[in-house]
Amino acid sequence: MASVFHLMNPSLRQTPWVSALTNFGRDLSQWALVTRQHPQHTETLLDWALKVKVTRLVIWGGDGTLHRVVKGLWKRGALDKMELALVPAGTCNDLARYYGLSKESWGRWEAVSPQGRLASLTLAHLSWKTSAQSSVIDGEDVFVNNAGFGRPCPSFEKKDPPWRVLFSMNPIGVTARWDAGTLEGRYYFSLAALAPFFSGGLYFEPNVSPEEGLLRFYFVPARNKVRLAVRLLRGRLGRSLFDSKITKLTTTRLSIDTDVAVWPQSDGEPPPLTPSRHLEFRVLPEKVKLWVVH
Repeated sequence: MASVFHLMNPSLRQTPWVSALTNFGRDLSQWALVTRQHPQHTETLLDWALKVKVTRLVIWGGDGTLHRVVKGLWKRGALDKMELALVPAGTCNDLARYYGLSKESWGRWEAVSPQGRLASLTLAHLSWKTSAQSSVIDGEDVFVNNAGFGRPCPSFEKKDPPWRVLFSMNPIGVTARWDAGTLEGRYYFSLAALAPFFSGGLYFEPNVSPEEGLLRFYFVPARNKVRLAVRLLRGRLGRSLFDSKITKLTTTRLSIDTDVAVWPQSDGEPPPLTPSRHLEFRVLPEKVKLWVVH
């Protein structure tokens, strides 16, 4: 029988709804709210859940909270010990959007045999360093939805909206290498996608499956920003961002060198404190077990 624990980290907008559930008698087996004043509280709760042998962790939050849990399990070598479920109570909820997960269906994840299926999601690894010649890796991360580069760090710190992020970008000289060849060009940004949606519902292709075991890279070239802004607006209306100018690569491993320093990001989480000029992406053998409705 599954031992269920609800780890709750709702966005400010979703907090009243979550508070109402927990304060007015809704029967949850075990739960805890992440304390924002404690930067490592998510990891502390995860350690507790592993210690008491919780087998199903229900995450109430968005892509960032799911990312932290998955990264924590990966670093602890415990991905195979935990089933995950997701209640989309975050800001963007892009992975939940792909699977059609609704916050109102939180109760199904309490069942011994939930209505749905246990999906095996692809997990990818991203590492970075100052240059390809450097022997020291400056940082690493994992991701289940998407990762990429191009957004300037100051734009992230100011929490700019997408259109302002676009106009803050500058052309980046890129050399990408993978098993099938080499790509060179100048681009505003690149996205490595395991699933289709990012930034609250934007997408290049709608049917990128998180279970395929493949990375899709989209390189957006440096061109007229007004036209890109129009395409971004179309994206906000539910249209694809993809066009003939964008370069797409599908692979399981790829390295990228840039002519200027960039700040990589994974699943919308904050970028590292120091930028880099060499990035490596690869699909990992480990899988993330996530309950989904179809």
